[in-house]
Amino acid sequence: MISMSNRNLLLVLVALFVLVALAGNVAAQPVTIAVDLGHGESNKYLKYIMGNITYVQWKVINGTITPDVLKGVDILLLGQPTVAFSPDEIQAIKNWLFSGNKVLYVGGDSDYGPGQKTVLQLNDLLAGIGTKLRLEHGAVYSDNPNMTAKAYYRMLAFVEPDNVPGLFTNIIKQGITRPIIMHGPGCVIWQDAQGKYHDPVKETFPGLIRIVWAHKAYIGDNTPPLPYVYDPMTYGKGTGDHDFVMYAAEYFSDVNSLVVVAGESLYGDYEPAWSSYYYGVQLDGPLFVQNLVKWWIKLLTTGPIERKVVDLSNTVSSLTSTVNQVSSQVSSQGGLIQKMQGDLQTVKSDVNTLKASVDALTGTVNLLTVLVIVEAILIIALIALLFLKKPKAASK
Repeated sequence: MISMSNRNLLLVLVALFVLVALAGNVAAQPVTIAVDLGHGESNKYLKYIMGNITYVQWKVINGTITPDVLKGVDILLLGQPTVAFSPDEIQAIKNWLFSGNKVLYVGGDSDYGPGQKTVLQLNDLLAGIGTKLRLEHGAVYSDNPNMTAKAYYRMLAFVEPDNVPGLFTNIIKQGITRPIIMHGPGCVIWQDAQGKYHDPVKETFPGLIRIVWAHKAYIGDNTPPLPYVYDPMTYGKGTGDHDFVMYAAEYFSDVNSLVVVAGESLYGDYEPAWSSYYYGVQLDGPLFVQNLVKWWIKLLTTGPIERKVVDLSNTVSSLTSTVNQVSSQVSSQGGLIQKMQGDLQTVKSDVNTLKASVDALTGTVNLLTVLVIVEAILIIALIALLFLKKPKAASK
């Protein structure tokens, strides 16, 4: 017979075998990345990205985003759109995102020129889909020559992702030693449920992942409204060196979905993030974009499998604990039963002893009865003899 512990181990091994088989199945089915070009986005470096990342299926969206268009899509890229999304499109994107195992990338802009309209429209989209992430209504600049590509608005940004155990964020940084370009970028902030805006450099929230940073920089304000978080009087030119989050993500653990927001586009703007060389500066743009895609694929494929293994392990641990408790209770009851059996044996022995004593007492009682009778007979006989020996009276 298989013991309970061996049975649990067998169940775990079978489950792991099934999960490994599922993982192989997932790996055999390429992830589909859809790129939106239907809202005024530039496709400047898109062909280079698609030509180098060939281990996924690519889909280009040139029209309205609908549930049918998003069917089968795992990753959706919205690279600096200049046309607003309709309420139906926002709802379609939200439903798709929260169906689970999805990544949404949103590339924004600064508030310079037509970019201010993009910021407002994308913030409406971000609020509509339910993420806390927002784009600041401003621009990030630097006067430090080591932080720019020969112009204050050609920002060098640094890939320094938060270390989030279990979410594979180390993939984003692999092999990267140089910055990426962000041409005239905005930065990322976040908004709480009460509508208050927050600085992600100083304030975080569960699920926030900061990915790319600008250093020794300041905020620029080009068009109304004023920046939501970074007041130019505190963060503007001449106020010192500041850090800003240029790429950030929000992870929704309950559905294993991710929203990534950036202050510029990966594939299309004046100079997209894919750039490998700009104004004399060597860049790791292509590696960064490929690392992002690898990270997303890891989250969407291996991530769910590993989480299922962890869940299964936790379930087995809980089951083992329960079995041990029951076993302990059974052992305890067994000890009590053994004790009761011992007590019964003692009682039985006492009863037998008592019975023997009663039997002995019965014999003694019977003997005493005989002696009493004999004694009574002797007394009667003695009395009779006394009467017989008594002298008779003289006759007159």
